[in-house]
Amino acid sequence: MWQDFLKSFIPLFVALDALGILPLYARFARDLDKAKRARVLRDSIVTAFLVTLVFITIGNEVLLYLNISIYDFLIAGGIILFIISTRDLIGGGRNDLAGQEDLFAVVPLGVPLLAGPAVLATSLIIFNSFGFLYVLFSLLLNLLIAGAIFKYSLTILRFVSRRWVEAISKVFVLLLASIAIMFIRTGLQGMRLLQ
Repeated sequence: MWQDFLKSFIPLFVALDALGILPLYARFARDLDKAKRARVLRDSIVTAFLVTLVFITIGNEVLLYLNISIYDFLIAGGIILFIISTRDLIGGGRNDLAGQEDLFAVVPLGVPLLAGPAVLATSLIIFNSFGFLYVLFSLLLNLLIAGAIFKYSLTILRFVSRRWVEAISKVFVLLLASIAIMFIRTGLQGMRLLQ
């Protein structure tokens, strides 16, 4: 049970990449007062949670309707995660502030920075591999950790330089690329078993 939880928690932790989003959030939040920062943080976490929950709830029905197997999704999700991680490693990714200031909590912070393609694909794969409770608790815990990181973002960046945060983020992105390869490998093995 503990091992299955770790297998659910770690991929989501890596896919969420709170440390990678930290400099962007801090840059935006430093000009807000304490109450506005708290509201932005709360709204972004709630948005990411609800979007991901809706996706894993209806995602399987959509796959079933389109006659897509979990192995197909593992391969496709793995390829997407690999492309996202490669883009982040090579191009830097996630540095643009899309949307207006009053919508920052929902777009781009809630979606697609927190609940982006990597988190959605990983969540659905975990849901199909381990079940709803594992993905629910893993998602909640990861969003709480992200919330804590963002809440203390200005303090963290005072003690740790932005370069160190970005370096740690790149290590997490490399782990995400490795997890993507594992998803592809598992999907290919599963398809071989079906034949």
